[in-house]
Parts: sequence; structure tokens; C-alpha cells
Amino acid sequence: MSITNFKDFNINEASDYEFNPSEAARRLKDREKENIQRYRAAQEREDNYAIALYELRIKLDKMDLERLKVQTAIHDLKKKNGR
Repeated sequence: MSITNFKDFNINEASDYEFNPSEAARRLKDREKENIQRYRAAQEREDNYAIALYELRIKLDKMDLERLKVQTAIHDLKKKNGR
């Protein structure tokens, strides 16, 4: 993106995306479940790199679930106040 195009970008512009807390939670739970399955498979094949990788990914999943709670609270506040 060139600088001139960047100036035309309006960050406050309404987009088609609407935050859906339940859909986001479902996607995160599915991702966590998949990472746990991959972690267990790595344990079975004794792949130390993959074990460490999926331990970290599972930690990120837990952090993302906490972040989702905050996003949901913000979404609910905006909805409650009509913004």
C-alpha cells in the first residue's frame, strides 16, 4: 500500500464484519482441541520439538480465550449503550 493510499484509509469506516462472541469461542475451542490432539500425537512419536511447539500453542489458545472474554465484554458494553 502506498503512502497516498494509506492516507485515504479510514480506520473508523464501518465494515461488513460483526463480532460474534459465540462463533469466535467455537473457533477457539476447535483450534485448542486440534492442538491438544497434535500434542498427544507428538508425545506418541516422541517428537520433542513438536511437543514443545504444541505446548506453546495450547498456552496461546488459553490466552486467546481470555482475550475473547474481554472482547465479549467490550461488545456487550457497546451493544448495551447502542454504539
